[in-house]
Formats: sequence, C-alpha cells, structure tokens
Amino acid sequence: MNYYKAILQYDGSLHLGFQLQVGKPTIQGDLNQSLQKILSGNFTTRAASRTDKGVHAIGQVIKISVEDPSPLNAAQLNEALPSHIKCLDLSPCAGDFIPSVDQLSKEYRYLFTVQGQEERYIAQTPLPLNIHDMQACVAMLKGKNDFRNFWSIGGIANTTIRDILQCDLTMIDPKAFFKDTLFTAGEVTSCWQFRIVGSGFLKHMVRHLVGALWMVGNGRLTKDEFSSLLHGEQKQQRPWKKADPRGLYLLKVNYELE
Repeated sequence: MNYYKAILQYDGSLHLGFQLQVGKPTIQGDLNQSLQKILSGNFTTRAASRTDKGVHAIGQVIKISVEDPSPLNAAQLNEALPSHIKCLDLSPCAGDFIPSVDQLSKEYRYLFTVQGQEERYIAQTPLPLNIHDMQACVAMLKGKNDFRNFWSIGGIANTTIRDILQCDLTMIDPKAFFKDTLFTAGEVTSCWQFRIVGSGFLKHMVRHLVGALWMVGNGRLTKDEFSSLLHGEQKQQRPWKKADPRGLYLLKVNYELE
C-alpha cells in the first residue's frame, strides 16, 4: 500500500457533511468518486474531522491509502475533483498515520455579521449585539472546561471535557480571509470572527457556543448565566439554537511533528 496525506479545502454548502453516506451528497463521497477516476485497485480515505452539514474547510487533513503503485500528486487529484473541492497539498505519509488521532489541536473560525447583508459564506444575526459582553464570555472558554451544555447529545464522546488553547472574538476583513480560497465575501467588507483552537471538539460544539454567545449579545442570556452553563450542572434544555453552519470553517489541523 501507498499512503498520502492530503490537505483539502472545500465548500460544504450543498453537502451533508464530510462523512460518506450512500446515495447522499457528501464531501468524502465526491472525493472517493474523483479518486476512482485516477487510481487502480482499492483505496480508502480517512479525515481528521467529520465536518457537519453545510460546514466548510480551509485545511482539512485526509489520509489516502491506495493499492495503486503509481505516484499520486495534487495536480493530478485537482484535475479529477469537482469545483467545490481543492487539494492544497499532497505528500507521502507513514502507514500508521491516523489524522483524527495523531492531531495535537484543531482550529475553527466562525464568521458572522450584524449588517443584514445576506452572504453565502458568512452567517448573520438579526439583532444588534453587545460584543463586549460576548468577548467576556469568550474569555471564559480558555483552559479545560466541561462543555456538556454546549454540544449535540448523541455524538460519540468519552468525556465532555475539552481543553481550549486559544479563542477570541474580533472584527476582520472577510475579503482578506478568503483571499486565494474557494470562498467569497460578496459585498461584506467587515464581519466578526470567533476563533477557537482546542485539543478536540464535541459534535456541533462550536455552533452551540456561537448560538449561546449570540444570546448573550442580544441580552437574552447574562454573562453569569453563561458562566453557570459552562461551570454548573447539565441543563435539560438550552434556550438557543445551533448557529447557521454557513459561517463555520475548519481552518487547520495541527500535528506534533510539524
């Protein structure tokens, strides 16, 4: 077998996430169909992260294991890939490399605006937000915390405790962020970015956090209530909805040897 590590960028807008689902549009399904065109023999693909329905990636990591002895390169793969997927890099890797296990951390970005401008790749909130209060809550996330109130129960997890290494909420220029990517900012010239880096994430965790932060921003959840959700007991019901997946990007996956 030959083994490759690929860095993929993709627009997840019209797909049901990365993970293969027979007969349904997924990023892994499209990737596998593309590989079938250029490879002989059996192959498998394995991702660092199962991005959800509608979620995008700027630096998803994939391991490709192939029987075909012919060398595989990024240019060859890009010729076979559909327009919503782009291979940024492809290089040989060790056979025992496991993208989802060997990682040190992952970084996500969530982009949103309160300007009321509809944009395919940036989420928006209908109400003005108190960003200062939201930033105070973002600061609470750093370090090890129990995110039992900030995930979709039903996901696979041995523990709901996660270590957040970095996080902040800042204003950015989305045109600069999207430069040389598959994505566009349209008429939006500035937006808010929630950046979060962690050793691991629970199912829908980032979108739950953004949904809760929006409630803090519009005054329907206090900073103390947010802190109680982060440090207190598990609640049976949560007053927010998961944030729109269109604003979420898997930015990159970090590995120990890099």
